[in-house]
Amino acid sequence: FSTNYYRETTKITLSYFRIMKTCHLLWTVVTVVTATINDAAADKSDAADRSTAARSHGRSTGSAPTQKNIILFMTDDQDVTSNSIDPSIMPRLNKLFREEGMEFLNYYVPTGLCCPSRATILRGQYCHNTKIFDLGDLNNSTYKSGGWSKFLDTGLEKETMATLLQSAGYDTAMIGKYLNGYDLFDEKAKLHKPPGWNHWMGKLNQANYYGPAFAADGESVLETNETVYVTDFMRDWALEFLTDGRDPSKPFFLMLTPIAPHAPAKPAKRHKHMFPDAKFPRYDSFNPSDDIQRQRPAWIKNMPPLTNEQIDDMDHFYRNRLRSLQAVDESLESIVEMLDKLGLTDDTFFIYTSDNGVHFGDHRLPAGKRQAFETDVLVPFLVRGPGVPKGTQSSQVVQSVDLLPTFLDIATSSQQHSNNISSKSVSVKADGTLIQPSYPVDGKSIMSLLVSDMSEVSTFNDFRWAGLLEMYSGSSNMNGAQYKHIQGYHHPRMFPNTYQAVRVIDGPSDWASGANLLYVEWCTGEQELYNMTVDPHQVNNLAFSDAVVPNGNESTTDLDLNKRLPLLHKLSGLLRTLGDCKGSACYELGDKHLRSSMNVNGISRSSRRTLTLESMGALIRKRMPCHNPPGMTADPGINTNLRRKPFAYDLAVPEPFTHGFPFSDGDDIGEDLSQLWSEYEHYFY
Repeated sequence: FSTNYYRETTKITLSYFRIMKTCHLLWTVVTVVTATINDAAADKSDAADRSTAARSHGRSTGSAPTQKNIILFMTDDQDVTSNSIDPSIMPRLNKLFREEGMEFLNYYVPTGLCCPSRATILRGQYCHNTKIFDLGDLNNSTYKSGGWSKFLDTGLEKETMATLLQSAGYDTAMIGKYLNGYDLFDEKAKLHKPPGWNHWMGKLNQANYYGPAFAADGESVLETNETVYVTDFMRDWALEFLTDGRDPSKPFFLMLTPIAPHAPAKPAKRHKHMFPDAKFPRYDSFNPSDDIQRQRPAWIKNMPPLTNEQIDDMDHFYRNRLRSLQAVDESLESIVEMLDKLGLTDDTFFIYTSDNGVHFGDHRLPAGKRQAFETDVLVPFLVRGPGVPKGTQSSQVVQSVDLLPTFLDIATSSQQHSNNISSKSVSVKADGTLIQPSYPVDGKSIMSLLVSDMSEVSTFNDFRWAGLLEMYSGSSNMNGAQYKHIQGYHHPRMFPNTYQAVRVIDGPSDWASGANLLYVEWCTGEQELYNMTVDPHQVNNLAFSDAVVPNGNESTTDLDLNKRLPLLHKLSGLLRTLGDCKGSACYELGDKHLRSSMNVNGISRSSRRTLTLESMGALIRKRMPCHNPPGMTADPGINTNLRRKPFAYDLAVPEPFTHGFPFSDGDDIGEDLSQLWSEYEHYFY
């Protein structure tokens, strides 16, 4: 570590780390010496020496293929649609990953929100299976809707990609943001080291870009001073791990999760003057007219136009997001250079991605996330590593549920990768034992895509052609007087924001062949359908009764509403399957979702009776309840949804409980407030 990062103010000193490092090196020396003696007694010293030397550099001797190293670099709230990964913004990412690796153009996170998305990545499950719906606040119909506390309490933390890779012999390390609430809900969290991690630096005080604090291996709190920039610290910690911190006799899994470009997106001082004229893109979905806005569902259709002040604030936020990514870009270069220096490049898969995206003014929404629009769920996904063809792109539909099975696949031998690549969520260690989660994994390995012959291009997306998107919580923060009288406002969010959606791209046959669709079902029974080929920013809702169909395209989605109903019916059936799927049922869809006539006469008589928007809406409402706050009722005085029971409207309730239990995206609900809440809770439930 650089001594510039440690001052008298730190609770763990550089001397402590040097002592620990020395102990680690002594332990390594003892282990190697002991192994050498044993091997000599068995008259196998020469072979052992070759194997140890090769493994220390991650290289194969030729006789026994080695497990490959894995680095997962995941930013926070970085989307694709606002151009944040353009070469002009992140030139090093472009050179090191686009030019020297593979970019996945259709990589979707199923849930566009930090904690549910991270839980999905760690477990390889959609949030309808993890039950991690939100950030940890009581803002929907489930107790403890999400957050680290629920992830811990329900036992999900006991089996993740970390524990599974550790069991496969990997030296595992993580630094950065973990799950929302890791440092908020329990004092013991600061000293908590999740299972499966050999090296742990979980970030505390999530919003601090300067002077960050970390839980060091679950033993002590490491506090840095105000001169330390968080991304730089994480970079140097990772470099130290690669050079001296890891066990050289094992493959490693290194996970880096910087908070950039998440709000407040504070850049390093050396970057604060960059991009002075940058503005977020104004697509045709930006701040639309009333005629366009009324095609949106639920509370979104009632959103007022954005003010000039809001737009200026978003431009400023956008510029700082780009600036904060510069330290990320520099870190990528430093890590790649270190891999080259150590001779690890050819044996390391390096993945760059994000947990979710962000929208900027689309559909009159202030900067935020949680929607099924491309802005929120289409995120960067680039991979470089052994066998990955350089400068290539894949249009296959890949989702974050696929990361865990991919990493388990990487944990197999290189010979198995080249000879018999598995797409299932079961992998085999080099010694022949299985690496198999005890629960159904909803994704599958992408290794077949990473090392495939790019000359053999499929005519359709044979890996996955329909990806699930889902959300069961409130909207992003809606602060401001202009929102308080909108139907569905519940401080500081809008409800209902419960939906399930499916992204269909280039299916194998029938109606899905050549399709490029986004279909959304809301718990209100409302529907959205967008032809993404001609409407990439989701403006013209083809499931809206008065939708205006673009001219010059004869596809199914451009027919009048009655002729579009069979397509809506088919998509709804597909979504029913995906909406509660588990394991392989989430990607092995079968022919039943493809064989369909787009003619009303080709549909059964019983189904034909439900082939109206109204009847379909009723079925959707029955299947998918709205995850609103408990007991949320309409206040007849201001036509605003509140949690308070009708008899308690005029009751003097102390702040911050005016509208029920406070939300806690970043607030620490201390013991005093918890005690106060217990006194008034019965007025709201």
